[in-house]
Amino acid sequence: MTIAASLTSLDLDSQIQLLSRVQFLTRFSSHLIQISGESGAGKSWLAQRYLEQWADSDGITHTRQALLMCHPAQNDSQHRTILLNQLIPGAVFNESDPLHQSVERLLAGKPVELLLVIDDAHMLSPALIGELWALVVKAQESADWQVNVLLFSQTGRLTKALHQVSHGQGQTPLELEIPMLPEQEVQAFLELVLAAHSLDANQRRALKAQAADVAPTPGALSALNHTEVANMTNTHSRAFSPAALLLLLLVIAAAGLVFWYFPDQTASSQSDTESLSPEMAAADETLAQSADGLAVSPDEHAGLPLATDSLAVDLTDKSDSQVAEPGSTAFAGENAETLPEPVTIEGLTVGRSNTAGQRVVVPSDVVDAMITEQETGGSGELAVAAQEALSQAADTPAASAPEQTQGAEPVSTAPAEAAPTAPQLTGLQTAMAEDKDTLKAVNSRHYALQLAAMHSLDATRSFLNEYGIADIAQVYQTQRQGVRWYIVVTGDYSSVAAARRAQAQLPAKVQSVQPWVKSYTQIHREIDRVQ
Repeated sequence: MTIAASLTSLDLDSQIQLLSRVQFLTRFSSHLIQISGESGAGKSWLAQRYLEQWADSDGITHTRQALLMCHPAQNDSQHRTILLNQLIPGAVFNESDPLHQSVERLLAGKPVELLLVIDDAHMLSPALIGELWALVVKAQESADWQVNVLLFSQTGRLTKALHQVSHGQGQTPLELEIPMLPEQEVQAFLELVLAAHSLDANQRRALKAQAADVAPTPGALSALNHTEVANMTNTHSRAFSPAALLLLLLVIAAAGLVFWYFPDQTASSQSDTESLSPEMAAADETLAQSADGLAVSPDEHAGLPLATDSLAVDLTDKSDSQVAEPGSTAFAGENAETLPEPVTIEGLTVGRSNTAGQRVVVPSDVVDAMITEQETGGSGELAVAAQEALSQAADTPAASAPEQTQGAEPVSTAPAEAAPTAPQLTGLQTAMAEDKDTLKAVNSRHYALQLAAMHSLDATRSFLNEYGIADIAQVYQTQRQGVRWYIVVTGDYSSVAAARRAQAQLPAKVQSVQPWVKSYTQIHREIDRVQ
């Protein structure tokens, strides 16, 4: 059970006394009551709580109720529309007319019992505050009228405006102050917070110490719940468990044993390298002294070089090998007497070239064919010629394939270029088209909960994914003062009270965005603006 859902069952004495006093003042007479409090005092919760459980507690009266949650982007016409649509569903009125004139015309000849609850009333314009006061004065002068207006606002924000509209009339609006929570109620609130989380004794003491430093209001304590408790839970989850520490020690011990009993092979590899160094030096010296730049070793197969997987033959220009300084002539003559007979390598070369330092790699199957041919008395040239013929045959289809591909490019280009021109709706746009029909089909007298308003589809998609509400929310597009908006709503409720009860059942993360009640009449009007 979330904290927000638990608060609906938490009854604090200070709040009960305030709501019962408001109920007593509004039961038999008409008043405009300003209920003020500091930021976080619980004004929004008290406004909704009063409508749900205190307004019609006797079950006999059927007062027309309206809830207005003010927003900085709303104007007076929108405020009048929201109030009148809730008070008199389906009525036709001019949103520019004053409230008392519209109510008097729409309910002519009928008893009038109205309850208007306005949250964040300090955002109302002085003109609309004057209309609300005129509506209450009209009810006080009429025998069959009873109108009560509850203005929940921050402390001191409405005092000047209310004094101006009531000046010289002999009566003034009432004002009630939301008190701070006493120490006993703060502890009860903290116990509710602690019951929702698995915290040890140290964390509980730390949370209570943090609560002593903040203001004793429901808003401040709830913010403490969302920050400090979450940080404590995350820190606790990141701590190493004893089992994890034991496993880490075992891994380190196993690595040490492996290093101790299996020494490094660097010493043996270094000794092998040192033993091969004299042989490699001798081979390099022989290669440098060779007239053709070839290092060969006599073999029983007509002087062929030894090979395993492939035969590597280094070809160098004879003119380069014959260039020497005058001082080295005697040394070269002495070494020439120790060299073996020149080896004929005509049958071992493929693609002879005069480029110095070029290396030709012959596959092992060609070497085997050459050795077999020489054993039967041949020179090995037939095996090389056969390999060249096979290579040319394999290269011919590969060379013709790009030409065919290049010739077929114009044929496949036209569909590829035409494909992107077809308009394709994204998944969210497709869902919006379905949501539009669904929202238009809902009764205009019903209500929904607005969760967010975004300027772009990417922001809307990110909001749905972040809060995990893609399955329960609907998105529609509207336009306000030339700016495109994407509105996220959820639910279909027959009354404001039902919408408020549904809001308390939403996940805590979704409730953190502070959803507000919105009539389907306004939703339909906003959808029609785009058309």
